[in-house]
Formats: sequence, C-alpha cells, structure tokens
Amino acid sequence: MEIDENIQIFISEGEELLQEMEDSLLELEDSDTDDEVLAKIFRAAHTIKGSAGLFGFDHIIHFTHIVENILDDMRNCLIPTSSDLITVLMRSRDYIITLLDGLADDFEGDKAEEEELIHLLQAFKTGEPASAAGESTDASAQADNTEEAGSTEHSLTDHYHISVRYGPDTFRQGFDPASIFLQLADIGEIREAVYIDQNLPILNEIDPEGCFLGWEIALKSDAKKEDINEIFQYMDGCQLTILSPQSNFSEYQHLIDQLPEEEMALGQILLQTGSLTQDELQTVLNQQKESADAGEPASKNLTGDLLVENQMVQEEVVNEALNKQSKVREQKQKALTFVKVDSEKLDKLINLVGELVINGAKLDQITDSVANEELNETMESMTLALEVLREIALGLRMVPIGMTFNRYHRVIRDISKELDKKIKLEIYGADTELDKTVIEKIGDPLMHLIRNSLDHGIEMPDERVRRGKPAEGTVTLQAQHEAGYITIQIIDDGKGLDADVLLEKGIEKGIVKASDKLSKQEIFNLIFAAGFSTAKEVSNISGRGVGMDVVRRNIESLRGNVYIDSELGTGTTITIQLPLTLAIIDGFNVSIDEESYIFPLDMVHECLTLTQSQIEEASMHDYITLREEVLPIVHLKEHFDINHKQLNGEVVSEQRRRRNNIVVVQFANKKIGLMVDELLGEVQAVIKPLGQVFKGLSGFAGFTILGSGLVALVLDIPSLIKQVVGNEHRHFDSLKQKSIRSKGNRVVH
Repeated sequence: MEIDENIQIFISEGEELLQEMEDSLLELEDSDTDDEVLAKIFRAAHTIKGSAGLFGFDHIIHFTHIVENILDDMRNCLIPTSSDLITVLMRSRDYIITLLDGLADDFEGDKAEEEELIHLLQAFKTGEPASAAGESTDASAQADNTEEAGSTEHSLTDHYHISVRYGPDTFRQGFDPASIFLQLADIGEIREAVYIDQNLPILNEIDPEGCFLGWEIALKSDAKKEDINEIFQYMDGCQLTILSPQSNFSEYQHLIDQLPEEEMALGQILLQTGSLTQDELQTVLNQQKESADAGEPASKNLTGDLLVENQMVQEEVVNEALNKQSKVREQKQKALTFVKVDSEKLDKLINLVGELVINGAKLDQITDSVANEELNETMESMTLALEVLREIALGLRMVPIGMTFNRYHRVIRDISKELDKKIKLEIYGADTELDKTVIEKIGDPLMHLIRNSLDHGIEMPDERVRRGKPAEGTVTLQAQHEAGYITIQIIDDGKGLDADVLLEKGIEKGIVKASDKLSKQEIFNLIFAAGFSTAKEVSNISGRGVGMDVVRRNIESLRGNVYIDSELGTGTTITIQLPLTLAIIDGFNVSIDEESYIFPLDMVHECLTLTQSQIEEASMHDYITLREEVLPIVHLKEHFDINHKQLNGEVVSEQRRRRNNIVVVQFANKKIGLMVDELLGEVQAVIKPLGQVFKGLSGFAGFTILGSGLVALVLDIPSLIKQVVGNEHRHFDSLKQKSIRSKGNRVVH
C-alpha cells in the first residue's frame, strides 16, 4: 500500500527516536540513575505519541501512552530502574517499531503480544493502578503517588493545576470541551485558564470534526483529586495531568518537559504550566515597560529575575523553564543545519556526476588536440570545479559507521543474557565515514560475525576465570580508513580458533584434502566454506554451518574482502576491508598490450622503470630486491592470461621491450609489484559493476569508460594482493633467504 509522504516522514522520524530510545535504555542500564538519560527516553516516547495523534493512529497512541506513564513514574522515582524493567521497555520499544512498520499494511500489531507487554509494564507500577477511565486518567494517578513526596519539599502553589489535551474524537463522542468549566466552577474557583492550540494543523489539513483544544487551568478548591478526575473520566483519548496544591518542583519540572518542542517566551512557558497567572505576568511586563521608559538597561529587568524578586514563581521553576527554552533553541538550530533528502535523489545526483566525469574526460582529450590556450585554460578550470563537485556529491552519501556499530549494544546485551555470559562491547572509530550504500549492506554480515563471536568465541564466566581472564568477555568493533578503503575489525578476547580442529573438519567435509599444504590463514578461511561448522551443538544463536559463506559472498559483492586471524586461548580478529565508495575514484591508468587498466590511486605506492636485465631477472625469479626488501612481482599479462592477436616475431620483441614498468601497490602493509607496458597517468574513474558473465572473475572491481570512449577494467588490488601473497606464502621465506644470500642481485632504487 502506498502511504502519504507525511506519514513516511513520521515513520522515519519515529524510527530515529526509537533508536535513540534503545541507546539511552542501554546507557540507563549501566548508569541506573541518570536523570538526563531518563528524560531523553521519556521525550522520545512522548514525541512519538504526540506525532501519532496528529494522524489519528490511536493504537500507537494507546500503547505508547502506557510506556510513557511507566517512564514518567521512573523519572519521579516511583519505579526503580532494574535490568528486568529495561528488558520489558526494550521489548516495548521493539513493539512500537512493529506498529510503525505496520502502517504501510494497515497492521495494528499483535494484540496478544501487546496485552502481554501491558501486563508486564503495569506489574512494575508501585502506586495506585490506573482508574477505570483508562488512558485519560493515567497521568492523574501518577500525581496521586507523588503527594507524599511533596510534603517533604516546599509547595509551589495553593491551588490545583489541571493540564488537559482533548482527544481528536472528543466532538464525535458527543462531548463539549467547554462543559468542564461549568463542572469545575461547581467545585471551586477557576483562577486562570490558558488556551493551548499547539496541536492545531494547518488550514488545508484540518479535520472540521476533530478536536485540537487544550487548556491549562488553575483551580482553587477543597475538593479531592478524585472529584476533579471524575469530570474527565468519560473523555476517551484525553491527556490529563492534575497537580495538587501540595505538588513539588519535580512535578512542575515534568510538566515543563512535556511542553511542545517550539520556541516560547518565558512567560508563555510558565503560563502553560500553571506556575504563573496572566495577571502576574502582566504586572511584570508593565514593570519592564516602566523601567525601559525610565532608561534602565533591559539586562537589569529580565522577566525571570522580576518573577523571582516579586515572589511570583520560585527560582527553580524559572531556571527549568529557561533550560527548556535553551534546549528548544539548540534543537531548532541543529534542525536548520540538516536537510533530509531522499536517497534516490542522491543516487541520481551521483550518477549524473559520473556522467559529467566521463564527458569531462572526453572533452579533455579533445582540447589536448586543439592548440587553443584559452580553451585549455577553461578546460582546466572546469576540471578542477568538477573534482570539487565530485567530492561534495560523494560526501553527501558518507555517513558515520558508528550509527551501525551502536545498534549492536542491544544485540550483545540480549544474546549475553540468553547465553548466560558476561560480555561488553567496545567501539573505536565510530566517526569513520563510509558510503551509505555500503553501510546498508554490511549490517547483516556484521551481525552474523558478532553472533558467532558471542556464541563460539567468548567463554563462560567460570571458564574464563579458570584461564586467568576477567569473567566479563570483550567484543571490540573498530573502524579506520586505509588507502581508499575502510577496515572494520571484530575482535574478541575469547578462546580463539584451533587450526588443527579446523583442518580436520575441512578434510572430513571434503573441502580440502589431507595432502594439501595450507597456511594458517588458509585454514582459518575454511570457516567461510559452505556448510562448514565445528559446533558440537546447534544453538539459537549459531552453529548450523549456514551463513559464513553468505557473509563472505555479501562482502565480496561490495568489492570487499574478509580475513580471519586467531590465537588459540587469546582471541580472534575478523578483518573486513571495504571500498569507501562504490561510485567514483581517482585512478591510475596503465596499458598492457595496448589495453587500459585502472589501479585505485590510493593504493599506488610508487612506479619503477626497469632495465632489460632487471626485467629478465624478475621474469626468472618472480621477485626483485627493492631497497633490501623482497618484492613479489606479478606479470599481469600472464596472470590474467591476456590473449591478444598473434604478432610476428619482430613485433613481439618490441612488445616485450616495452614491458619494463612496475607499479608498486600497497594494501594492509603488504606490497607487490605489478608489471605493465606503459604508465598513462591519473584519471577519474566512474566504477560500474561487471555483468553476470564476469561475476566469477577475480581480481577486478568493475569497469569504467575512459575519455576516449574505450572500456577499461578496474583492478581489485586487495584481492590481487591476497591472491599473490597466498600463492607466494609457501616459498616466500625461502625466496627471502635466497635474495639475502645472493650478492649478485640488483637493488632497485
């Protein structure tokens, strides 16, 4: 079902708020008594409930209101924070996500699950249960519970303060919102009534039968709170808060926090919370005017100071109202600096910039053939501007990976409880930015790897203590930039991997042969083979041998690589290397047999030109000694089996003489030399994916279109280095020793 754009915005913002709620709940579980964190959680629930009311999503309003009441009781110290309560609130947060997701399909949630959660939440309430009036009187029950606490603090008023927001269906239910004033007048004196219109929609969206009214009422009465509550008990959907004459500062603080996130003058805030009457405010405003007329500076007649001096409002309440003002201004300023843009629009922009890059390269080639200085200068300026545009456009899609990392706090919390283990998560490099497309696709592979670390890596607490480790295990997520790639590592301090057990299982599964000579790295990588598992038991977390091969396949589909390193008894490190962007890169153009190939420029370490004797030496040994280090050499023509038309003997000799350039590439502290014919210089490359026919072709990240209109393949350097180093691993040490003993080898500078 296609849903309205405004509802889509509501869902998107709701999901962001719920993510903040989850993060804050996890933080609260660690801190236990952080009032600011509790306030953030409450505001998230309150905002979602209020926004749902604008669209008439009563099922979301109903459930979120119950969650909000529990959070409110926690803020007022009526319900203690506990791990069990956090767990139920987490489940409630997940259920609200379900309700938001269900809006597209008119799904209003699993009522059995909802009733279970409501029952669990209500079990934590310590005061009176909610009255028969349902959600319209929950807030007043909260006020009852705080009367005793109020006796220990200074009372702020001598009257009741009633805050009421009518439900959208009030008129349809046959109620007249104004009738409450007649009933309130029967039991006391209405000292002040301030009309609230904050929920009023814009004219073309207003429902003529909907009710958008609200009141803040000051009532002087000897009646009991139950008597006031009865006046509102049949108004379903009504949000009601009643503060008694004995109410203390914390309750007014709560009322101020509940005010809408919009800019208001200090007087407006205090009026809407019943801390001030209109007459008192007018007195202060008149006093300010008289002072201004007398030429006194405004700084000596601030509204808040005058209210406190005249003993109209207590200083604590004024300070809280000023804090509210400050927070709203900060949030508004922050909102002004961000603009939400549909990701499809960003993708179109990137594609258009890519086309500009290609056409710019074509135009550059044309201008090179024209002897026109003015044209060349214009082209040079346009090229520089295009580079800036490219960087800005790509930057729009870059988002911090910390947004993804932080979601795993909840995963680790829940799974560690399920496994009865003690595990903490540490995060480093959360500010490292990565293409949004890559982040969206890396979430599931990361989840799978983390679950495996929790299940198979981290030991039980008693086992860890026996091994001399802390009872609490640690899983570390860290990210950093490296040569045009981002490196993500999942590190655990668990029991590590046993290479002998892995090899034995690999032979048993028929993945490798007993006669195969595998390096330690290759043995660890058996984990990524389809159907491979060493788990003795299948758990709900992992151990079925399904998924690790999919993890590798998903990572490789992003032009990435994944490696495992482990130390038995110490822990395991899983390293994922991903390109920063899937779109446009700075490249280095080379030719092999007159065909162009592109290297990512970030990975080009240096270029060397060899003599004929050095070329023959490299051909003989597949390595050279470069500044006293052994450098493996790859002849790309032979490596990729590049097969061009048959050339006569003289031309072949010419081609061989041209193959005297080596491009030294580096990634993850590993270097290799790639032998090519010609070095053609830097280019901007718009990377396009290879077709299905070439999916199994290793060593290539994609292709690009050059300014000449010809197609050039883009090399996947990390994959190539991994492949070459793996092949060389078995005899690399002997080569190194041989090069040291061989005094006749040339050193290339």
